[in-house]
Amino acid sequence: MIMQIRPLAAAVSFALLAAPFAAQADTVKIAFIDPLSGPFAPVGQNQLHSFQTIAELATQQKWAGDHKIEVVGFDNKGSPQESLTQLKAVIDQGYRYITQGNGSGVGLALLDAINKHNERNPGKEVVFLNYAAIDPDMTNSKCSFWHFRFDANSDMKMEALTSYMAPDKNIKS
Repeated sequence: MIMQIRPLAAAVSFALLAAPFAAQADTVKIAFIDPLSGPFAPVGQNQLHSFQTIAELATQQKWAGDHKIEVVGFDNKGSPQESLTQLKAVIDQGYRYITQGNGSGVGLALLDAINKHNERNPGKEVVFLNYAAIDPDMTNSKCSFWHFRFDANSDMKMEALTSYMAPDKNIKS
């Protein structure tokens, strides 16, 4: 559980660091765009609840001073297309922080759309807090100033696994 809370705390902390640059809003709103229905609903609902718990703790302990932290879930049904629809809706509602993690396909679609939005709307930029989409391209060829990843990508995880396994003579190829 501690391992799961640390990335969530990092995401909220990142949002809090950016909060002073926001338009002095009383509430820092984070849109959670992930599956909340369908076969991956339990995963999405668990992550949403975890983010909301950390947000409540951050608000209670005044991590952002008098600013309130709020995380609201938006169901993308696991679909990149639905995610883009939800992204447009949350931006129209004033959200400037987006978090997502269940699926790199969705993450890549959001990253591209957020980059386009930010290019077209200076002063109304959106930050993508990626908690688990692990495609290496997201921090390599598609690297973006507006994308903050706080999980290792798949190449890093594979390197760690093979480096650990290589010296173990009990593991047969």
